[in-house]
Amino acid sequence: MKPWVIACAILGGLCLEPALGFAQGEEQVGAVPSGSLPSERSQREGRPRVHLSRLTFPQDLPDAAALERHLRHTLARAARRVDWGAGQGHKIEYRFTVEELRIEKSDGLVRVSCRATGQLPKGKRAKSAISFGGDPKTRDALVHKVLGIVAQGVIARLAELERARRGQD
Repeated sequence: MKPWVIACAILGGLCLEPALGFAQGEEQVGAVPSGSLPSERSQREGRPRVHLSRLTFPQDLPDAAALERHLRHTLARAARRVDWGAGQGHKIEYRFTVEELRIEKSDGLVRVSCRATGQLPKGKRAKSAISFGGDPKTRDALVHKVLGIVAQGVIARLAELERARRGQD
């Protein structure tokens, strides 16, 4: 059997020729017709350029610069992974504000609370809030985890709002 036929069978992709044992014109079970598109994502090839136009972060924390840098990285990663409902050549801008990031230590535990808001143009907003507790030895990892969860939640909701605005959701 030809290697590309095996790959098509395993991956469920488009096969240009029938696999061995099938006559020309016979349909294979689970095969995708060669003229159809596997997903609606292919209708909008590529990704839009997503730009964080403003990030507001509380500067009263001891390591605020490092946390802000981590948040920027997390936001960029979350924005790349989500479906905005637009393809290459489109630009989407958003703003992100961390309204509160509180780190409290008590009774051998550390509690990290975070509230954040994201905003698209024309006033569409998404909010997220979370509070986590854990071991004081893993304080930095806990803060990063909380910032990551909040960022992913806000970005996912902003993408949902953008898809709805474009009429795709």
